[in-house]
Amino acid sequence: MIGIIYYLLFLVLGFIYSKYIFKKNFYFHLWIGMILGNVILMFGIIIPSFIFDFTIISHIILLIIAIIPLIIIIIKKGFNSFKKRVFTFLNDGEMSGKIFLLLIIPIFFVIAILLTNHILVPLENGAVASGQSTYGDLNMHLGFITSIAEQKVFPPNYAFLSGTKLNYPFLVDSLSSSLYLFGTSLRMSILIPSYVLSLSLVMGFYFLSYKITSNKRAAIISCIFFFLGGGLGFIYFLDGAKGDIASFTRIFTDYYHTPTNFNEMNIRWANPICDMIIPQRTTMAGWFMLMPTLWLLIEGSKTGKRKYFVILALLASTMPMIHTHSFLALGVISLGMMIIDLIIKKDKKQTFYNYLIYGLIVILIAFPQLFYWTFSQTIGNESFLKYHFNWVNKVDPYIWFYVKNWGITFIFLIPAFIYADKDNKKIIISAFLLFLLAEFIIFQPNEYDNNKLFFVSYMIFIIMVSNYLIYLFNKLKGVKGRIFFSIIIIILGTLSGVLTIGREYKSGGIYQTFSHDMIKMSDYIKKNTDSESIFLTSDTHINPIVSLAGRNIYVGSSLYVYFHGFIDEYNNRSMEIHNMYFSNYEELKDFCKENNITYIYYGDYEKAINDNWYTINYLEKVIGFGSEELYKIGANNEE
Repeated sequence: MIGIIYYLLFLVLGFIYSKYIFKKNFYFHLWIGMILGNVILMFGIIIPSFIFDFTIISHIILLIIAIIPLIIIIIKKGFNSFKKRVFTFLNDGEMSGKIFLLLIIPIFFVIAILLTNHILVPLENGAVASGQSTYGDLNMHLGFITSIAEQKVFPPNYAFLSGTKLNYPFLVDSLSSSLYLFGTSLRMSILIPSYVLSLSLVMGFYFLSYKITSNKRAAIISCIFFFLGGGLGFIYFLDGAKGDIASFTRIFTDYYHTPTNFNEMNIRWANPICDMIIPQRTTMAGWFMLMPTLWLLIEGSKTGKRKYFVILALLASTMPMIHTHSFLALGVISLGMMIIDLIIKKDKKQTFYNYLIYGLIVILIAFPQLFYWTFSQTIGNESFLKYHFNWVNKVDPYIWFYVKNWGITFIFLIPAFIYADKDNKKIIISAFLLFLLAEFIIFQPNEYDNNKLFFVSYMIFIIMVSNYLIYLFNKLKGVKGRIFFSIIIIILGTLSGVLTIGREYKSGGIYQTFSHDMIKMSDYIKKNTDSESIFLTSDTHINPIVSLAGRNIYVGSSLYVYFHGFIDEYNNRSMEIHNMYFSNYEELKDFCKENNITYIYYGDYEKAINDNWYTINYLEKVIGFGSEELYKIGANNEE
């Protein structure tokens, strides 16, 4: 409970500070308040943690620092002035209560329900389970959350590869680590911030859409198309159902066999909720930050007011270790906007200085993070930054690939661009610059992950297409069949996504991840072993030692280690641990001494490698829970 209260204090502070930055209505301040509160906690904890590690002391210091500006305001302005400022709202009409209740809340509920039945869902047998989309990625984030809170070392260790610094963007996981540190359950430590971030993301997408279109209907439609969308993959399933209805019903039963994940037919464009927001916490946090930063960029470009560029720069500077892809996407779009603004705007001097100040602040705050964390891993690593054209498309003609994957967004993009006014053409061109970059350069070992860049362009494009479709709808007033045509467009734009969401809901809680014995073992390890101990385990992605106990393991799953750029390290270490499960005692003892390994975990996944490992008899057994056993390198016997 203390962790939740601590988190809520930052959300309240964020709301109050938003009142002093913007003069808007309640819903806008609710949105910005959630952003500021989370950013202060996520990013603010870095400095005290460098001094006092990731401890309760660091968190108390951060809270005091965060409150000081508020105290100064109250002393300077007086409490009555403060109270009036906080509880006075403008009725600017960007978002009404009706839109909040009938659009934002329903989309948020879809996300919240999927989060709830996908993250550490308790089962009757004492085990916990996930859904389809969280069966893989969630265990990585669990490892980051628990290791940061348990080990308290800052900068944090990469618990999946002992002896390595964590360079993966970890701030959204440290947000959950903060709640976990104060005693909140692991499940609630993940769910509560995820609820807040996802609500803010949905609100932010609406506000961004409205900022671009100045049209409530277009903003509403763009939210529906984006969050419920997913291309034209449903056509393959409807066509298959003509001969066999099971071809359609397998959507709801088979593992990753949906209209947005159908590799057999080269359908690779995912539904944002099911494949990006629910399983990929860093992407959710990145988009959470993109909404206000893009809003500020567009507002600053339109008005020329320096205030918006300064606020934009401060928020953007926190993004590298929240989500590096989103930070890169914002940078590319900003570059495009700057070039066009410098060409078309009359007051070129003011425009230049606005973007210069934006850039200098980002360089001052963001680049130290990039050099300390990101570049130290990527520079000289050949698995990053490679030329590659045509993304993941291997078989389809180029245009057809995007027609069937992007659906109505791609079909109507050119007329939407033609219809757009000068300001919106500038935004589309900047987003297309990002699209081209992602189409020609792979930024990480897994080429599919470039979709984190494509999706940002797609967001802009879908807003523009929605605006154009509203224009078409109004233009066709009085034309017979207008409603029918509109229904067809909505179905084309959402059916694949809706079917995928249905499958994802049905998959909730059916994939067991950690057994009751694994949970008991992790609880024992947390209480009885040194937090920085190194464990020898298999490299399976379901690993309670790292994901639940937050301890360092010699090497983790290829899903994480390999695709985070540690290709050689993964290949070498995975071969070594496989050999160790067939080694004699002396070989094992020497190997563990050389790599500072103290404990050997011998559970079901390890026994799948060698369930007749004779060497285990020569180790000191610490404890066992069912088939899950923990050993220590000791001197019981000699082989």
